Amino acid sequence: MKTVNLRELREVLQMSKACFEYRSRDGTIHKCYGTLQYVFIPENLQPKFDEYFEDSNFRYFDLEKNMWRNIPIEVKEVDVKEQ
Repeated sequence: MKTVNLRELREVLQMSKACFEYRSRDGTIHKCYGTLQYVFIPENLQPKFDEYFEDSNFRYFDLEKNMWRNIPIEVKEVDVKEQ
């Protein structure tokens, strides 16, 4: 695993799909499989704008749940599985 911040995670997810995990505020480990690459996102779920950071969250498309998910921007480290 490689540890990155949210901006680096965005770069990884813009290039491909990735497995990653992060620790939430309550200490729970969240394991994710997601992307920001439109070729993997159903057309009806693609955003109108390339805004992945909201006021309090980082948005990514969860490929297992087939929906947009959020990571709180307070998360400083994300572990990305090396591909």
